[in-house]
Amino acid sequence: MIRSVLVTGAGSGLGGAVAECLARSGDRVFGTVRRADRARALTEEAAAKSISRLEFLPLDLLRSPQTDALVDRLIAEGGVDIVVHNAGFGVFGPVEEVGEEMVHSQLSVSLLGPLRLTQRLLPTLRERRGRVLWIGSLAGRIALPFQAHYSASKAAVAALSDAMRLELAPHGVQVCCIEPGDFATGFPDARVCSPLDASCYSEAARRCLAAVERSERDGASPESMARAVERLTRRRRMPARMPVGRWARTIAFLRGVLPSGVVERLVGRIYDL
Repeated sequence: MIRSVLVTGAGSGLGGAVAECLARSGDRVFGTVRRADRARALTEEAAAKSISRLEFLPLDLLRSPQTDALVDRLIAEGGVDIVVHNAGFGVFGPVEEVGEEMVHSQLSVSLLGPLRLTQRLLPTLRERRGRVLWIGSLAGRIALPFQAHYSASKAAVAALSDAMRLELAPHGVQVCCIEPGDFATGFPDARVCSPLDASCYSEAARRCLAAVERSERDGASPESMARAVERLTRRRRMPARMPVGRWARTIAFLRGVLPSGVVERLVGRIYDL
């Protein structure tokens, strides 16, 4: 049976790699990007690479009418078997100085928009005994300095995923939160930073940002993440959470067994604080 899959934030990076990997494995994949012109261009590129089962659709998660239009289209196509929530970006800056608008945008894109989309898709997911995969982050387990809002949004995603997993299990819907470590994608380029020039946090924040970007740009390949996701979607039973990437499982394990003070000192050393 050909599965129908929705991958949000599929224009590049992890989402793009996941969408292409699933389409090449035989699934019918709908990938979302924010702009309609980019959706058309990416669909044409996929066709040129002979990936005929990959189509891109426009979706801005901050716009409810676009979400409604996408859901109507997917239902008209017969519904979906799998949803992979990948869309997102990172806010960087001191908690004291990041503005309310930036905080709202972070939470809306990472959590509130995907939640609304999921609510609309749950009837078809129940009918098809489908699967929901949330792309969280290890930052949801270990809060990162100057990335408090990103860490908070990913912690919320993990909690939402855990709760949905319990609620939907009796209906045959499986839910998993994937927790990636660092991967070499365009994520650093999409990061939104608050101004640091006149901040008392400037020196520490700049050192931290440099360490973050070095780690991200030297991360694992998105294709390795895509293969892990593809294998996960075909497992008989998905785990509640799945760390993915270099040292990801080790980091998740250590977070659970080390005292909080030790974790704080390690994080401070890694991020040059």
